[in-house]
Amino acid sequence: MNIRQILPPLLLLALVTLLAIELPAAIAGRARNYDWFGPVIDARAMLMSSYVENPDEDAMQKAILTALVESLDDPYTIYVPPTHTNEFQKDLSGHYVGIGAHVRGFEGRLKILSPMEGSPALEAGIRSGDLVLQIEDFDTLNQPIQDCIDQLMGEPGSDVEVLVRHSDDEEEQLTITRRAIKAPTTAGLIRRNQAWQHLIDEDRGTAYMRVTQFTQDTVPQMVASLAPLVSADTLNGLILDLRNNPGGALPAAVAMADLFLAEGDIVSIGTDRPERTAERRVYAARRGHPLEDVAVVVLLDESSASASEIVAGALKDNERALIVGERSYGKGSVQEVRPLDGEHGMLKFTTAHYYLPSGRNLHRDPKEPDRDWGVDPSPGCIVAETIEDKLDRLEARWAFEAIMDDEPEVPDSLDPNWLREAMHDPALAEAHALLSHYHDHDAWPELDEDEDVAFPPLQAELDVALDQRESLAKHLLELQDNIRRLRGSEQTVDRGLIGLPDDADVSGAEIVLRDKDGTVLGTWRVAEGENIRASLDAVELEPVDVPQPELAPDAG
Repeated sequence: MNIRQILPPLLLLALVTLLAIELPAAIAGRARNYDWFGPVIDARAMLMSSYVENPDEDAMQKAILTALVESLDDPYTIYVPPTHTNEFQKDLSGHYVGIGAHVRGFEGRLKILSPMEGSPALEAGIRSGDLVLQIEDFDTLNQPIQDCIDQLMGEPGSDVEVLVRHSDDEEEQLTITRRAIKAPTTAGLIRRNQAWQHLIDEDRGTAYMRVTQFTQDTVPQMVASLAPLVSADTLNGLILDLRNNPGGALPAAVAMADLFLAEGDIVSIGTDRPERTAERRVYAARRGHPLEDVAVVVLLDESSASASEIVAGALKDNERALIVGERSYGKGSVQEVRPLDGEHGMLKFTTAHYYLPSGRNLHRDPKEPDRDWGVDPSPGCIVAETIEDKLDRLEARWAFEAIMDDEPEVPDSLDPNWLREAMHDPALAEAHALLSHYHDHDAWPELDEDEDVAFPPLQAELDVALDQRESLAKHLLELQDNIRRLRGSEQTVDRGLIGLPDDADVSGAEIVLRDKDGTVLGTWRVAEGENIRASLDAVELEPVDVPQPELAPDAG
């Protein structure tokens, strides 16, 4: 018997054996699915046939899908309904159809921070600082920002009429032709003649690159922007600003880290599910990029997440960069986006965790508050920001980023003092100083170890919270006085510790509370650092017995 006669029966036997193994499991799996959906189907049938009113089937379906993902207690696993898929995909890709402008709300209107380079808005005459008064027949006054943005978006090639008020109070009606906008995800520090300037210290060859999101276009944009400096062999140091960057595509993060690494691991992806251990994957650096010898400082803040943390963690663990700023957000999970059949929306769900080259998963889990998370600044490189500091920095930056006719004057080389004072950016100033030292001494400076890296940002938040509490307390007093006035009472109210000398030290003091008969109800000691005066300023207190401080005996 030859091989042609033997092969078909063997193949048939193998197929039958495979079916014998797989078919029962498939049938059992399908049965489990039917068992799971049974109560849902029954409940739907009951409600559809017997509920007092006609149920909204779409709302019921959306509620079921939403409940499915919410049961996982994972903030990064979400259901995207059909009505939100376009906006969701725009956020993922950075592509949309519109006029191309950076905007924000301002005094009840939509304000143009800057038209984008080469955008329809710029070509039509939109200027930095313009207030958008009307979009077609839509009055923007006190309208939500997103509603105004939606009015500016539309089909490619369609026109939109926009009434704007320029900074000189002149109003102008502009016709803007919408087209596909590819929002850039990289930027320099300052614009000159509508183009980004990345070189901030010509003598030392220090450049600046800000990355706002990780998409498929991010690394090509970055490489193209730095290419003139690389080809001229003038790039010696790079400040990579990943602050306020929420992350994005994993391949883009791996590609960016690979730009700076000649060897070593970048990140590994895996899951703790036993049946999926074989899926663990390690991404390693590949030698051969001209940025491998460039000194790097990475800027992070508490909003730097996911892909930003992959890049920063890989460069830090491979000792290729210093990290300046704050501890990062702590998102160490990977998500996939898949469409649901029948155009019923999309699911974005967590499929794996990622691990830094050190093997650490930096994910922050509220259930494990003591576990290490995030990417920490390098020793001695913490630069904490309050919310007000961050807002001041962002506000100052726009003056140098916006496309405008009257560009602000800047020095040829931006020293750390100028960055700190003009741009309100002490972290950037610190990064510049570190790279300057590295260039001048061929080594990083020796820095003192910081305290707990989580402490300065938390202390900054605490200071803000205490200020807010004091402000609210004062506002409460004003409200109480106003209530008295409206009720017709003009009586002056004494509040707080009346009669207590201003210089009296009440830290660590004891508070004794008695009832009206004089019985002591309890004694409390004021904790160190608490402002008992401010706390009692909101309480109407009537002095009963204020002891006078004892005088020292006369020495003469």
